[in-house]
Amino acid sequence: MRQEIKNHNITWINIVNPDKKDVEFLKKNFNLCHSILKEYIPRIKRPKVEEYKNYAFAVIHFPVFNRKTRKTIATELDIILFENMLITNHTGTLPELKKMFEQCNSNETAKNFYIKNNASYLILYLLDRLIDTRLPMLDHIDDHIENIEEKIFKGDEKKMVNEIAIVKHDIISFRRTIKPQRMVLESLIRIMPKLTNSNLSRLPAEVIGSNIRVWNTLENHKEMIEALEHTNESLLSHKIGDTMKILTAFSVIVLPLSLIANVFGMNIIKGMPFINSPFGFWIVLYLMFIITSISFIFFKYKKWL
Repeated sequence: MRQEIKNHNITWINIVNPDKKDVEFLKKNFNLCHSILKEYIPRIKRPKVEEYKNYAFAVIHFPVFNRKTRKTIATELDIILFENMLITNHTGTLPELKKMFEQCNSNETAKNFYIKNNASYLILYLLDRLIDTRLPMLDHIDDHIENIEEKIFKGDEKKMVNEIAIVKHDIISFRRTIKPQRMVLESLIRIMPKLTNSNLSRLPAEVIGSNIRVWNTLENHKEMIEALEHTNESLLSHKIGDTMKILTAFSVIVLPLSLIANVFGMNIIKGMPFINSPFGFWIVLYLMFIITSISFIFFKYKKWL
């Protein structure tokens, strides 16, 4: 699907889920490099910026969180930037881009605000909005981390091992998408003055600042989940250590009792103590009780229990 907006000699062409007809349209109406047309439909995994004589081609990825699968995936935005024309290409998974396009299409005030001077202003406004919307997306990570922290200190360490792994995977996916953004943005911003021959004012700094804010928030989440993981592992190790200590003490206590039981269970009657006593069974039990009590008291004295 191809949409188009014009204002002040500036054109914004927005292509959603491009097909061969869209590629033919670009080929027919714009003098684009063959390599761009060749890469236009398949997903490009590597973010990049390419500078040409009178336009620039950029590929930027934005993380999108899927609440059903609890995974963060990268969605691609392709940009072809001329002095007075912007061509965007995506799969429709960027709601903020759709919202901004609809605002410009239906509201004259929004159109005159965003589409003015040259196409570089338009793409900078768009990128700033797209990057800023990543911050609310990080809220789900923050909420998840708070939930994990609460449950860890309530004694649910085992259950939280899997939850911590999910959050770490989410953060890794987010970081993998966000980290190359700054390099791509800075490269694209350096090219813009060559296309427009005008000063872009504060907008480039705002775009880079938005990217830095997202990255810093992500770094805080990364440090927090790593600290919680370390705490969770320590608590689990402590619980396992206590369990092993109890099991070991129990084994040591039971060992002499097993020895006594085996001795009196031997088929040797002659010389066996208490064998002829009517209270032999109770005497042996009492002996076992005494040994158990002494072992238990000794372990408590040594603070092994």
